[in-house]
Amino acid sequence: MADRITQLQEETNLLATYMCDSVGVLQNCGVNSDKGKSDIALFSKLISDTSSNINLLIDSLPTEEVSSSNQYTRLQALLKENQEADRELLRTKKLAERQLELIKSASSHIASTQLKIRTELSSKLS
Repeated sequence: MADRITQLQEETNLLATYMCDSVGVLQNCGVNSDKGKSDIALFSKLISDTSSNINLLIDSLPTEEVSSSNQYTRLQALLKENQEADRELLRTKKLAERQLELIKSASSHIASTQLKIRTELSSKLS
């Protein structure tokens, strides 16, 4: 939310800059000159676009009308999700531990078989 507020501040500053610049340009060029007319169109578009961005940012801000019962309900849902994630994590950990034991057992079996083969080869070559 802080990011959106920062964006809103930046857009508001930009809007103020466009408005001040447009007044300055109009004072220098006048409304009836060709340059003045093109500047009016440019600043009108910039101001309109920036205003639209500000409206979008304001609409994306959360509302303050969050009742304590809604907060409680949301917290309960988050707690339930957290508990389910905890159970899933424990199941995954147990499965991983079982698989680790199988891998250790297989590795031990492979090592003992290799040692046995080397011993047999060594005795046959001697």
